[in-house]
Amino acid sequence: MDLTDNPVFIVFAICAAVLSLKMIAVGHFTGLTRIRRRVYLNPEDAKAFSKIEEFASAEHPDVERGLRAHRNDLESTLPFFGIGLVYVLMGPPALLAQVLLITFTVFRCVFSLFYLRALQPWRSLSFTVAELCLGVMLVQILWLGLAG
Repeated sequence: MDLTDNPVFIVFAICAAVLSLKMIAVGHFTGLTRIRRRVYLNPEDAKAFSKIEEFASAEHPDVERGLRAHRNDLESTLPFFGIGLVYVLMGPPALLAQVLLITFTVFRCVFSLFYLRALQPWRSLSFTVAELCLGVMLVQILWLGLAG
């Protein structure tokens, strides 16, 4: 079977693309925040972008928040790419799989917004919902693997 004929794989591919774009956007947001705050850790950046010879010894708190949001993407979204692909290839129930994939994607996107805006408890809630989706996928992988 061609994967492009599998509607669950199509949903996974779209979710993976959306999450990749979101991760790239968070990275660019962090860089733009550094430029806006005019705080550079590298002397060549300080000289090139702010026309000064001095550079910072620590990140601006707003830049650090963006870096933490991006690091969290690496810890949660990157595993989704592997887990989601294996999950789709295991042939899960289509509706459940699509709901899990889309829910994970939506809640990871709003998580980043909540993180960058420092909105609690919404940040933690969105993180938890997304992680629960991953957990269900992992349990289903084990279940389908043991049953098959």
